[in-house]
Amino acid sequence: MKKTLLIAILSCLISSVFTQDFKINSAESVVEFNYVSEEAVGTIKGVSGKIHFDVITPLASYFEVKADIKSINTSNKTRDKHLNAADFFYTEKYPYISFKSESLSVNENNFILVGALSIKEISKKEEIKFTYENKVFVGRMVIYSNDYGIKEQKTRDKSKILVKITVPIF
Repeated sequence: MKKTLLIAILSCLISSVFTQDFKINSAESVVEFNYVSEEAVGTIKGVSGKIHFDVITPLASYFEVKADIKSINTSNKTRDKHLNAADFFYTEKYPYISFKSESLSVNENNFILVGALSIKEISKKEEIKFTYENKVFVGRMVIYSNDYGIKEQKTRDKSKILVKITVPIF
């Protein structure tokens, strides 16, 4: 009986150390992107949402985050204004890019988060590979603008966008 109680207490302690609800440091969070064929790089800020991260039981984890597209910065104000227009992101109607996780798994080097990425009411299942160190989540993914009706290209490969997401937490 004492051994069972001790195991239960240790399990609770370990679980509380490795299972946490995190508060996102929105001011320091950033989504960096590289639209390869357009040679356009930039950032989106204003990342907010909920993160419940459970290292022991990854399936109990969930991430529900969004980024404010109006904050897009490509170091070209004319381009930024155009990206916010109706023929691109249409931020007046769709102000956020959002991600809601469906599952989390682990491989040797990364966590693999699978979920629905939504841009302009178009949702697609995407995969984010990320690490978590020193109170910072760093994720990487590849998306295609053709999949989301933004800057249609003749081939899907020409619509490739490399994305890096850096989310410090409190």
